[in-house]
Amino acid sequence: MLTAALLGLMRQLGLDIIILTEELNETEFLASRFTRMQTLQLLKSFSQTASNLPAETRRSMKEIDWAGWSFLGRMLPEPSQHPFQIWVAIKELTPMTVQHLDEYKRKQPQLFSMVPN
Repeated sequence: MLTAALLGLMRQLGLDIIILTEELNETEFLASRFTRMQTLQLLKSFSQTASNLPAETRRSMKEIDWAGWSFLGRMLPEPSQHPFQIWVAIKELTPMTVQHLDEYKRKQPQLFSMVPN
């Protein structure tokens, strides 16, 4: 059940990041203090949630770039030093991860089940 909650939270955080930034280009994102701060907080929550998943679950979801999320988590404390990597996480890593989560939900629904075993 905990795994399902973490996966659901990751999907929702990813969707929130996508919606918050979908109409922005990189320059607009960097110029928008509020949107940038909110997005960085969502990315941090996503990265932390991903790191809290059981290793077995991450191994069973090979399509997701877990190393990328871990790397991003280490960059987030100083985002101004890594603007390109953060932008790539927003526009590529996040949407790809949400897409893979949706695929895994169809293929391995037991991982997303909130019903106790």
